[in-house]
Amino acid sequence: MEKYDVIVVGAGPAGSTAAYYISGLKVLIIDKSDFPRHKACGGGLMSSRDWHLELKNYAKIKDKLTAYSCSSIKIYWNCEYIANRRFKHLFDQISRYEFDNLLLEEALKKDNVTFLKFDLQKIEKMSLKGKSGYTISDGEKNIFATYLVGADGVHSKVSKFLGNPALKSHQTGYCLECDIVCEKKDLDVHVVAGYLREIGYGWIFPTAEGYQVGVGIVRKPGRDLQYYLDNFIKWTIKKKILPEQHEIKRTFGGALPLKVVKTYCTNNIMLCGDAMGLIKVLTGEGIYYAMRSGKIAGLTLSQNRDNLKKNYKKKMRPLIWDTFLTPYIPPKIFTLAFWTLFFRVAKIFDRLTVLRGLNVFVDFFMRMAMHRKKFQGQSYYRDEKIKIEKY
Repeated sequence: MEKYDVIVVGAGPAGSTAAYYISGLKVLIIDKSDFPRHKACGGGLMSSRDWHLELKNYAKIKDKLTAYSCSSIKIYWNCEYIANRRFKHLFDQISRYEFDNLLLEEALKKDNVTFLKFDLQKIEKMSLKGKSGYTISDGEKNIFATYLVGADGVHSKVSKFLGNPALKSHQTGYCLECDIVCEKKDLDVHVVAGYLREIGYGWIFPTAEGYQVGVGIVRKPGRDLQYYLDNFIKWTIKKKILPEQHEIKRTFGGALPLKVVKTYCTNNIMLCGDAMGLIKVLTGEGIYYAMRSGKIAGLTLSQNRDNLKKNYKKKMRPLIWDTFLTPYIPPKIFTLAFWTLFFRVAKIFDRLTVLRGLNVFVDFFMRMAMHRKKFQGQSYYRDEKIKIEKY
């Protein structure tokens, strides 16, 4: 039986980052897919001009990425225009097909890390030669490791092994999106909250080839997601955001968690990224939190294996709070109450010409959506006019 110190389940941003930061241990990354592969995701790297200051693996790949920089956003409530905000930089739009593969390649450059395509079916606790650990199986092959890092997404088998129940429908977001190739005339990001009065939003992100258009809805929608996406595309054409002459290159969908799971670590197992439920409930953003939690998992395994559970929880606490109290406020209540009240009030204020430039509601929303940090003068955003609070 093959033996490793650590098995990382899932080769997305969380898993690859965890493996990159693990040192002094023999690491195996497993994933059910070959790489590169497509992944349903908005693909926005929020405030990413500073990521290289805290994520070394991102610093290694950022110049290889095909990214489209977005700096302005128009916000709507159920198709009604609310406000426009411009920034020095908002986010970089990337392809997960390229991004995830580059992160995995960077992790595999380390001598202690290997990758195996492996469709995990079963996890068992066991001892091997007097050493306690876990055996994973795909039905044919068994592999042993002392530690597990669960980075296997919203339907995580590692999370299930820890006893976490499946998320309920109102604790899950569903999205469907498409890549569109066309002439790009409108360079703004468009976010339409409460589209067709559903709890969620539609988005139009400029990309290198055209646009990515998608819809995301909290809880299982009343109609098929394709209905909402088709309707949303028609709306973007009517508003002359998307040209009538365009080609839908690819359509794909997925689910995302909107609640941090109850048990996300033991003294031998850690969850990170979507497997942990680490999604910013306000926006659905997950890539940054996946990589940050992966880094924390990797460093904890490398430096603080004694009382691993306590150390990991302590380091993860600020990141959990930054996802806006997801463990404490039911997503259904939070999204319905917040989005409705917030944008209704914001619209009233934004209609007042005198106060339009001082719209505290929309600016507050943007501060909550972004995660600007201070890096002792190194930050790309250090001279940005909008006041961004530290956390």
